[in-house]
Amino acid sequence: MDKKSFLAMIIVAIIIVLMPYYNEYVLGIKPEQKSGVTEKPAVIEPSPASEMETREKQAIPEIKKEETVKETLSNAKGDSVEKVIKINTEKYNLVISNRGGGSLLHYQLTQYKTYDSSLVELVSEEIKNGINISFQNMKGDFVKLDNMLFSVNKEGEYTLKNEDSLVIEYSLVTKDGNINKRFIFYNNRYHFDLEVSVSHPEELFLNRSYQLVWKNGLPATEAYIEDDYTYNEAFAYMADELEPYKIDEEGVAEQEEFSGKAEWIAIRNKYFVSAIVARKADVSEGVFFNGFGVKKNEILYKYYNAGYYVQSGGKDRFSIYIGPLDYKELAHYDNSLDELIMSDGWSVFRPISRYLILPVLEWLNSFIPNYGLVIIIFSIMVKLILFPLTKHSYQSQKRMQKMQPLMNEIKEKYKNDQQRQQKEMIELYKKHGNPMSGCLPMLLQMPLLFALYQVFKSTIQLRGAMFIPGWINDLSTSEALFTLPVSLPFYGNEFNLLPVLMALTMFFQSKMTMQDPKQKSMVYFMPLFMLVLFNRFPSGLNLYYTLFNLLTIVQQKYIHVEDEEVKPSVKKPSGKKKK
Repeated sequence: MDKKSFLAMIIVAIIIVLMPYYNEYVLGIKPEQKSGVTEKPAVIEPSPASEMETREKQAIPEIKKEETVKETLSNAKGDSVEKVIKINTEKYNLVISNRGGGSLLHYQLTQYKTYDSSLVELVSEEIKNGINISFQNMKGDFVKLDNMLFSVNKEGEYTLKNEDSLVIEYSLVTKDGNINKRFIFYNNRYHFDLEVSVSHPEELFLNRSYQLVWKNGLPATEAYIEDDYTYNEAFAYMADELEPYKIDEEGVAEQEEFSGKAEWIAIRNKYFVSAIVARKADVSEGVFFNGFGVKKNEILYKYYNAGYYVQSGGKDRFSIYIGPLDYKELAHYDNSLDELIMSDGWSVFRPISRYLILPVLEWLNSFIPNYGLVIIIFSIMVKLILFPLTKHSYQSQKRMQKMQPLMNEIKEKYKNDQQRQQKEMIELYKKHGNPMSGCLPMLLQMPLLFALYQVFKSTIQLRGAMFIPGWINDLSTSEALFTLPVSLPFYGNEFNLLPVLMALTMFFQSKMTMQDPKQKSMVYFMPLFMLVLFNRFPSGLNLYYTLFNLLTIVQQKYIHVEDEEVKPSVKKPSGKKKK
């Protein structure tokens, strides 16, 4: 490898090294830190109820110290006892209560499971997350409807099939006006519709305005809770832009508000999302975010509140999506919810991840059921596509070796004439080609590498995808074969085999291509550097890169590249001219 090619490789390596710091300090995405393989994670471990209640009250938006919070409405008439309804569909199993006029008690996804094979739970009665309405009355008191028992038109358990739908209506009668909430559930969708109608909003709500809030975020669903909470974030989609909100520390988070019309607000974790979509953006006067963080066992649990300021029109319609961050599902909704997929990392690589790599992997998986084998086939496909460029790279390397003496000769001969030196170099490149073109295959695979990182890290298609039982159980995370007794600087305390194999293949590949003895130290340094860098990367990415290196070694060993004669471009004097 010549000096310029080596310099290009160093620049690319520096970019890779700086990427986690860019994610953390510019994009606000902290690197995952697993606490060890042997740790048995919980689905969610909320703080005690009393602490939750205290934190929750502190996080209520727009409450001044002199204002009071009223839990009930005067002369409100609803049911005297709590009534729950169970709804079973192809997509989820739901338990809903008349408390709060449709509080969600449970929401289990039937097609997704956790590390212990139980169904993924996105609404937990323990942390009291879900949809709530609150408002200021005409006296300026802040009223919450969380504990009000509404009247309901149905009871019992319902199982939906095919194109079935189910309508449930909740109502609360007050002296100032009636509040009605109408839910429509569907069998084959992850969303349900909500219609809020108020008989006299001008008498019930101060400035005809109320707040529709998703409270306390989403519980963790993955084996490593800390990794899941790394992706935990709230968003608003306004004027074709994502407006993010993130809790980064313990305690009550500062409230943030965005004025104007919002198409939707959402809270996501690594693979799932809850979103409230305004059927008409006109109902939105703005959105707000707040919440709090609770630290337990060195893990920051995050509880987000995301809400609309709704200008009541008497009848306001919303759709509530609670489900996977899967572009196939989100494609049913023409509202850019799919912008949340791969929302972490560099957006420049997102189109490659979303529209190239992921569809190809899914297509291969349609007839190859093991995603590990899919990655192997994908590696071979990429190598075949890049073969012409790779061969050109080998030719450039050999040409560079033969051109080096001529380049040194030009530099020596015209060391005092930089303009002439550059001219002669250009003539040499015109005649024999630019040796830097040999770096092209390496540079072309870097966008693929970054895009693959996004795919393996946060797309639900690879979630829980197993390759070899007992070794690579999940291609979206590192193998975590065992935990070291101490945490090593930069490396961590987690031992993974694939990064070691990747580093070894890189070492042998470098040994085969090294021509300059001065570069011997880099043959050892770069594999060690990449081992440390890739140790906690997803095993799917390490598998791909290891196979790519192995295929490169095979190419270097067995592909014959014909030598090309390189003649000097510096003409020697031929003597006196004949007359």
